[in-house]
Amino acid sequence: MKRVISILAVALFVAFCVAPASAAPRAEKEWTWMVFLNADNNLDSFGVQDQDEMAKVGSNDWLNIVSLIDREKGPATLNYIEKGKVTPVKDMGELDMGDYKLLTQFVKDMAAQYPAKHYALIVWNHGSGWKNKPGDNIMKGISYDDSTGNHITTNQLTLVTSEIKKALGRNLDIFSFDACLMQMAEVAYAMKGDVDYIVASEETEPGAGYPYDGILATLKKDMTPAEFCKTWVAAYTASYNNGSQGSSASTQSALDMSKFDAMIDAINGFAKASIAGSYGAQFKDALAKVQKFYYRTNIDLPHLVSLLKTTIKDEAFLTAANKLEVAMADAILANGTNGSTMKNAKGLAVFFPNTSYSFSSDYLALDYAKNTLWDEMVQDFYKKTTAPKIVADLQNGDISSMMEYVRTANANNREVSADLIGKVNFAIFAENATTASVQELVKNLVSELKTK
Repeated sequence: MKRVISILAVALFVAFCVAPASAAPRAEKEWTWMVFLNADNNLDSFGVQDQDEMAKVGSNDWLNIVSLIDREKGPATLNYIEKGKVTPVKDMGELDMGDYKLLTQFVKDMAAQYPAKHYALIVWNHGSGWKNKPGDNIMKGISYDDSTGNHITTNQLTLVTSEIKKALGRNLDIFSFDACLMQMAEVAYAMKGDVDYIVASEETEPGAGYPYDGILATLKKDMTPAEFCKTWVAAYTASYNNGSQGSSASTQSALDMSKFDAMIDAINGFAKASIAGSYGAQFKDALAKVQKFYYRTNIDLPHLVSLLKTTIKDEAFLTAANKLEVAMADAILANGTNGSTMKNAKGLAVFFPNTSYSFSSDYLALDYAKNTLWDEMVQDFYKKTTAPKIVADLQNGDISSMMEYVRTANANNREVSADLIGKVNFAIFAENATTASVQELVKNLVSELKTK
């Protein structure tokens, strides 16, 4: 069903989300639990069920539970959830739940009207890690709105959390994604410095998503956010281990963001040590074995490091790898998995194109890519492994690997292509290492590659 965004509705939301202007803020409680529930998609029925799950616990004298839900075939409503009851506070009309400014205002207004010592924010929707809308037909992303096609990008999460921090005067306690594939280094980096903890999944989530009643039942009045994150992850994991949500392969972890900068420093040290060595074969072997997720370019970072430590014995590399393992262990506050296919999911994913070097401009625009050596390390790996294999094949008269590379080359791997062209030109033409007929074929392939 095609819908048109009501600009008036958005304006009213920004002006006063919760109630008429005369309504006074409530007394401060221990916790306010806020759910930005974007069900304007094929998960609509699950959104209603999840609000009902929240109502099994309900607000009390120390806990507020509020939700903003935009449904697939109905207007958005703001709700206050009590035990056994989901009470609409305001009919919001049609909203663009893919607008990061709406998410920001929602949190500001809820904090103003339902003040608390601690705040937990859940963004509920499909998810795809750092990526924008993928090329397939499955609606994946960060808070995609089917009516508008809009979504919240990774870089916009930085704007969201920084604005929330300004409004609160401190970090948001917990930022959680009830969505797929969001527990990634790239996503967490976008929110560092503005949130204390992130709870999310490395893998896709089953359709039922969070067991809200099970998670909220673990929250106690005097709990710290760190303690709650641990029980949150445990409740989610138990729910998919023949629990309330059935039995499904799943992941869930919590990051302690106070430890995140130290982990980033360790990632850079690890990248420097990797670039300094010649570990192409070891990386290739590790990439074949490492824990992967729905997007096969999403890999588990702790598992990758542990695999590399078994095959690379250089002292400098091992020192850097050990430092990174310690830093990740500090940053990953809690981790839970179900199913044999997820047994090596250790709590934090990262993007590693594992068939060819191909970092899109969207990825390189991320703060994580700009401010870490991760993409440089990956590029170095592909430079060290692509050209030597192709050159060796050409010297043996086999042009098939060169043809395949040229066929798949694009603007996202030009650096590796340039390195390949230089080494092919030297080995095949300067050193005259093959027959004239092969040289002519290679010349044509090099010319084609330069146009990619």
